[in-house]
Formats: sequence, C-alpha cells, structure tokens
Amino acid sequence: MADRKDVILVTVDSWRADRCGFMGAEEDVTPTLDALARDGLVFENAIAPAPETNSSVSTIFTGQYPIHEPDSTGVPYTERIRHHMRTRHTLPERFREMGYETAAFTANPWTSRFFNFDRDFDFFEDFMDENVSSGLISDGRQTSLAGDLLVQLLNWWQGQDMFMSWEAFYDDVRAWIADAESPYFLWLFLVDVHMPYLPGSGYRSQSRLLTYPANLSLFAGGSNLRFERLFHDVLVRAYDDTIRYTDEFFRRLAADAGDEPLIAIHADHGEAFGEGGVYGHGQRVSEEMTHVPFVVLNGPEGRVERPFSLRRLPDLLPALASGRGYEPVLDETVLARNYDPALAVRGESWRYVWRPDSERVAVRTADGWDDADRPALRALGRRLVDAHVESERERGRVIDAAGSVAEAASL
Repeated sequence: MADRKDVILVTVDSWRADRCGFMGAEEDVTPTLDALARDGLVFENAIAPAPETNSSVSTIFTGQYPIHEPDSTGVPYTERIRHHMRTRHTLPERFREMGYETAAFTANPWTSRFFNFDRDFDFFEDFMDENVSSGLISDGRQTSLAGDLLVQLLNWWQGQDMFMSWEAFYDDVRAWIADAESPYFLWLFLVDVHMPYLPGSGYRSQSRLLTYPANLSLFAGGSNLRFERLFHDVLVRAYDDTIRYTDEFFRRLAADAGDEPLIAIHADHGEAFGEGGVYGHGQRVSEEMTHVPFVVLNGPEGRVERPFSLRRLPDLLPALASGRGYEPVLDETVLARNYDPALAVRGESWRYVWRPDSERVAVRTADGWDDADRPALRALGRRLVDAHVESERERGRVIDAAGSVAEAASL
C-alpha cells in the first residue's frame, strides 16, 4: 500500500470556473490556488454532470446518473437519490476496496446521511442532527425558503444546520488527518460560496447594509433578482469575497497536509449572475452553471484542454493515486443534464443544448460563447443526446427487471 498516495477530495459548492485566476479571471480572488495550480494538473474544460448539488454529486460519486422517473410514478425525487446512493458502486467504496481508510466532512444536507452519502465511509460527519435534513427537504425542495427569509438568512450566516463556514470544522479535519493511517481518502464539502453570499470575517469588501438586502432580494426573486440594477454588482462582489475566504482554506490545507497527499479540488456546479436573465443555479445546463474549476495538486502537472466530466472522478482519482495516467478517462465530448428536461453536450470549443422544444449550438470565441449555425455540430449533438437518452432508458429497464426478479424470488 506504500505506493498509493493519500487522497483529499475538496468539493466547493456553486463555484464557477471563470472566477479563478488559474482559469483566466482577471480578478485576484484565488491567489493561493493560482500559485498551487502552476505546479498542478488543471482541467480547463471540466464539466459538472448537473447544475445542482444532489444530482451532480450523486453522479460524481457513482459515475452514473440517477435514473429519472416521472413524478407521476409517485416516487419522490429524494427517494430516487437515496436509492441510487444505496445501490451503486461509489467513489469511497472503490478506495475502501483498495485498502484505504475513508472519511468525510460535509455541511450540506443534500449530501448528508439522509441521502445515504455516509455509505462506505469509515467516518462521516454531516453536522446534522438525526432527521434534520429530512425536515429541511421535502420532495426535492428546500422547505426553509418558504419561511421567514430574514431568519433563515441569519441562521445560515451563523452556521446553524447548514452552510456552516469551513473554519467551524477545520480543526476536526486537521485532527482526523493527524490520526489517519495511510493510505486514506478524505472528502471535504465546503459551502461558503453557496448563496447567501456572506463571506467570513475579514473578507468582506463591502458593508452588510448592502449584502444583506441584496441576498434577500435574490431569495425573494427566486431565479430572478429584484432590483437588479441596484444589487447585481453587490452580489458579484460578495460572491468573489466568499471565494477569497475559501482560498484561505486552500492555503491552510496545503500547509497542514503537506506535499504528500494528492489533493483534488473542484466545484459541484457553477452559478449564474444574470446570464440569460437567471441568477443562482439548478435551472439550466448553461455554461455558467456547468463549467467548473478542477485542479489536482501533488500529482501530474500540466493543463488538460480536452473536456472532462466530473462523472469520471471514480475512475480518475484511484488511477492517479496508484500512479497511473489520466488520459484514458478523457473524452472528446461530455454531457450535463437536468430534469427540465434539458441536456447539454460539451466539446472543447463548442456546446449543444437540447430541450423538448428547442436546440442550440454555441461556439467559443475570444469574447465568450456565441450562438452559431453549425449543422454538423447540431447533428452530432443530437446523436449524442439520443444515444444518452436511449442508454439511460435501457439501464432503467434492466434495473426494473432485476427488481422484479428479486421481488418474485422473495415471495
């Protein structure tokens, strides 16, 4: 086991790629990670499987999308995720099979033990009292948003129940690392960048008299922002402040963990700030919501331009930990989806988005992404979407058949 590296996987909620210096951002919001990334492996076109946490991380952990069943079946979305996490071969399970000690710290109820994310971890801390996450979530929606917005905002800021700051549990993380036996796999989920955008003390570049009303306006408007002209720049600046605060975590982790463990850092999805009239995440498979930072430290070096789906992490991380290369997990195109339904195919410099009533092709330019009339790319995107849909249907049929056989055998 001595030739297998310890592995720390850090997931950052709601972190879009273009806010990182090592991904081309002009703003100086990730100085620590920019410096570390110079000697790391940067995936320039990393794509999240979905634009929201539950679907994205469950896919990242298993390498497979949860089977989507229409709501008319009566099976709640939450139950589908719980079943998926209970019955699939997971990333921590792969490391346990390799002889790794496994642990996790997550402050997000969407990845709590309620959803069976604790399975295959020797130690799992989600900071949730028993059944708290089931009380916060009902049929896939956060019930707290229907309550008093101000009270909930303050609860989140104070680190109660969910979205606690990384500093609130960093000492526990450091203590676990100090006591762990190699090889180990440690997963950390940081939620400081998630809305509401309220950075830690010492990282606020503007008054709370601005950031509190701006966040409340965002919550009140859902995916829209009320008083956009007044609050847009306030929110973007507050968002950057939360990233600066998270960058301090990377500085401390790099210092405390040293150069021995392989450290993989990524986002579960991105965030929109008015692109297409949308704020937040989850609504669309847009570039802002699916293109995410991904860098691996203390391992191979270089920059990878080919698309990489975070769905391939269960293949990539064990390979890197064992000293094998990453090239076999790279593809020419990758896919992201949500349950609108919408699917996006992403190439290195083009993307195709399918919806039941429309399809679009965009190409990368020096100024961003522009819609383009490219019949060949449209046809390719359509073929790849059709192949994915049929593959998922077939997988669903196999799972249903296996369930029927098991049920009949138990009678």
